[in-house]
Formats: sequence, C-alpha cells, structure tokens
Amino acid sequence: MRRAAKTAHPWRIRIFKVSPSELIPPFYLWIGLLLLTIFTLLPFLYLITSSISQTQEIISGHLFPDLPTIQNYLKLFQGDIGNDFIQALENSITVSLWTTAVTIFVGLFASYALARIKFPFRVTLLFVILAMQLLPSISIIVPLYIMMREGISISIPFTSMVILHTKPLLDTTWSLVIAYIATGLPFAIWLMTGYFQSISKEMEEAAYMDGCSKIKTMHKIILPLALPGVAATAIFTFLNAWDEFIFASAFTQTYASKTLPIAVREFIGKHSIDWGLMTAGGFVASLPPVILSLFLFKYIVSGLSDGGIKE
Repeated sequence: MRRAAKTAHPWRIRIFKVSPSELIPPFYLWIGLLLLTIFTLLPFLYLITSSISQTQEIISGHLFPDLPTIQNYLKLFQGDIGNDFIQALENSITVSLWTTAVTIFVGLFASYALARIKFPFRVTLLFVILAMQLLPSISIIVPLYIMMREGISISIPFTSMVILHTKPLLDTTWSLVIAYIATGLPFAIWLMTGYFQSISKEMEEAAYMDGCSKIKTMHKIILPLALPGVAATAIFTFLNAWDEFIFASAFTQTYASKTLPIAVREFIGKHSIDWGLMTAGGFVASLPPVILSLFLFKYIVSGLSDGGIKE
C-alpha cells in the first residue's frame, strides 16, 4: 500500500502542481478547456444534424435524425429560393472583400503614422479612435440611414461648393461597405497601431540611413514584419462584415443587396418557420468563416499574442 501511494504521488503532483507562471493546476485547466470546447462545438454540431433532418424531427427535438436527408440543401439551391440565396451569398462575399480591402489599406497608413510619426495630440487621437470603437452600432444607424437615403455629399467646409454627391445608396451593397468601413476602421487602426509599436525601430533606422523613404521602408521592412498582425486584423474585419446583421437589415430591401444573415432570417415567415431551410442556410453561411479561421489560425494567434519583433 505504501509503495502504491508513493508511485501515485508524483503523478498527482504533476497534474495538480502549480508553477510560478501558472494560476491554476493543469488538471483544472484541461477540464475547463474540455468544457469550453463542448460548449462551443455542440451548437454547431446540432446545426449540422438539424440541417440533414426532416422538419418533423427538428420540431420534435430529435438531436440526431432517424432518416438523414439532403433535401434541405437541394431546396436551398434550387428554384427561386436558390436564386435568392446564391445572390445573397455573392453579396456577402462582395461586401466582406471590399470592406476588408479598403479597411486594411487605409488602416495600414493610419496605424503606421500613429505608431511611428510624432505629431501633436497623437495620443489623444488614439483614444478618440478607441472611443469610436466603443460606440454601439445602434447609436449611429439613424444618421447613417439618412446619409444612405439622401446620398453621400462631400463639400468644401464653410462653403457651398459640393465636390461629390452620390445617388441614394439604400438597397445597394455599397451602403453596407461604407457602413462596415466606418465601424470597422477604428478597430483595425487600434489593433495594427499596437502591433507596429512592438516592432523594433533599429531596422527602420538602418533603412533610412541607406536612403529609403518612409513609404519604401514601410513597404520593404515594416509590412513583411507586421504581416501576422495585418493578417489577423484582416480576418477579424472580414468575419465582422460577414456576420453583421443590424446594418444589413436596415439598409437592404431586396435580394439585390441582401446578405446571408438577412437571407437566412427570411426563412422565418409570418405564421411558420422553415426550420430545414434555416438550418441548412445557417450551416452554409457558417462554412466560409470556419474554413478561413482554420486555415489562418496561426496568423490569428501570432498576430494577437506574439506582437511582432520586440524591441
């Protein structure tokens, strides 16, 4: 008995011992990770099983279908329903890609300037950008709606001269692109500014001594080093635009501009809900973000944790 106790003692120490750099024992950490994984994956697994179930099985609460079927997916991509869903899929791809491209392009120059160029009120501007990110989307939806309804107008301040005035943008994908850029740009600037600040300045100074300009240094030196942070920002920007619902619901009326979250919501009728189409549409809509996150997982982790090359 004493030998058995002595044999088990080191094993217990390994799973319950807390090192100076840890807060909780490894045993409880793994239990927490297991519970978190189950809590996260179960809804997605139920979505998959529901999408291949018949409507009566879904209504009756069956977790697994007795007779799996792909009729929900066939119905989702056929006829008028299929045409509308495919159009919504194309709109989501277009809106998400344009939003990500413009946000990253503008955010790169803004964040590099905030991280490397010293000018008055630089820190204050950073906090203003953070404050813009803290604003809830619902607080700016009314002025954005009026702007999209009347058309965007760009004029010279304190004069009546109008440089550009667009046609009304309601029920177009451009209204969503503009709204998503306006709400996503502060997050992108704040995230990439912190990443640029973590990159060593010695390489930049060496490039300046070799005669490189700031733009060339940013393109040749800084951008390759900051690629994980830029990639992580691009992924989050894409996912936010892909999943957004409030602006898409307010600014779109027809399937010419509706995105996937709105298309899936359309399966809820006034007197009934087509659960089969809703679960199949939800699963298809969730595939691109899941696949993108799996393939670019290393960029998300390194971009948010490593912080580039430290000084």
